[in-house]
Amino acid sequence: MQDLYVFVPQKSPRTVYAFKLIFDCVLPSTFNLHFTRRWKGFLAQNGPKISYGRSGATAALLIPNSGFLHETSFRPFMPQVKGQGENSILFPEDSDADLNFDLPAAVFYLASRYEEYHCASTDAHGRFQSAESLAARHQFLDWPIVHLWVNQLYSALRKKFPALPKQQKKFDFLSTIDIDNGFKYRGKPLWRNIAGLFLDGLKFRGSAIQYRFRMLFMQKADPYDNYRWIRRQAKRNKVDVRIFVMHCQKGKYDHAVEPQHADYAELIQKLKKIGRVGLHPSYNCLHNPAQLIAEKKGLQAQLKGDKMLHLRRHFLRLNMPDSFRQAYEIGFRHEHSMGYSDVPGFRAGISVSYPFFDLLQNRQLPLTVHPFAAMETAFRYYSHETSEQAFAKIELLMRRVHKYGGRFISVWHDRSFSRESEARPWAELYRSHLELARELKEGKSSV
Repeated sequence: MQDLYVFVPQKSPRTVYAFKLIFDCVLPSTFNLHFTRRWKGFLAQNGPKISYGRSGATAALLIPNSGFLHETSFRPFMPQVKGQGENSILFPEDSDADLNFDLPAAVFYLASRYEEYHCASTDAHGRFQSAESLAARHQFLDWPIVHLWVNQLYSALRKKFPALPKQQKKFDFLSTIDIDNGFKYRGKPLWRNIAGLFLDGLKFRGSAIQYRFRMLFMQKADPYDNYRWIRRQAKRNKVDVRIFVMHCQKGKYDHAVEPQHADYAELIQKLKKIGRVGLHPSYNCLHNPAQLIAEKKGLQAQLKGDKMLHLRRHFLRLNMPDSFRQAYEIGFRHEHSMGYSDVPGFRAGISVSYPFFDLLQNRQLPLTVHPFAAMETAFRYYSHETSEQAFAKIELLMRRVHKYGGRFISVWHDRSFSRESEARPWAELYRSHLELARELKEGKSSV
């Protein structure tokens, strides 16, 4: 790797974090970063150099410095945004610099989710609303905007230092599945299923009556028990899958098979054959660390020794920075909740995994954030689109990640693989987007 020297007037935790996110996460294995505050020593270095805010070095790339990354505390703040869509930039600067905006500050603002620390309103589940975000208001939510900026930065570096190699853009894909139920009818007491039969009859749910009756009295498979099919699709398309499963008692928003039921152990074994298993904490865990600890220990015991390092919050309930800090302190090292439930897109403007930065403690935590770009329920239940319309949007986002480099993560739910007729288009959509991901990884799909 090539040495890259960066002059910073102040080596703050936020400045170091922003540059490392750019060069270690978005542009991995490209440069060895060296930070310096000594101007003369910086000028004496040969090879590629970046001056963050100080002019006068003709043999260095000059990036404007707004001073935002020198701050050490949090304050309610909204940066200026120039442009719309893919042309959007944050912290624009009128100067003679090689870039026309403070790129590290822009990357930091989005990746740290600075705007979510002072959100004006939340939804019924206490979540930051996608419509309130800068990305939605300036129409760049469906662009991995950080990668566009970093590509611009690297192009400017190559223009200044022509010996640098052409940028290598790698595409990767991860399929993730949330197990909110496990089974539709199994795992429930017999009396509940009998009562359900009568209720289905009163509401004229013919297919539900048929499925439930066959399962209870004719050993028919549960409609949600389509896990062998999921495994075949993942294996056929050479896709890594991560499963998030609940380990809790039933509640208003928690409907999964309870851990003490005999069917739960069978469910876990089915899921382990598909991919690595992580925790899907119950709804109230956000404000109950003791409950999160208990669920983590319980699922880890069920997995018989597998370390429980990954989680995705149920309903994507996040509080900044408490939920991330809580997860780290309890022993998780990978967080998969960075995305929106109601719309597809890039919540943090980025499509690679990256470390979490706690604004209130002003430090990076050893907790990796894995942002996802599309959740099938956003199309199915929020925008009420067809599976064909959903595929068109997923393909658009996936091809953008392929073009600019990064990893595309999708989220599916167990009910969308149901054997019931209304779920079949969504299971087919799952198959189709896995096939597209494989083609893009293998370079077989035209762009």
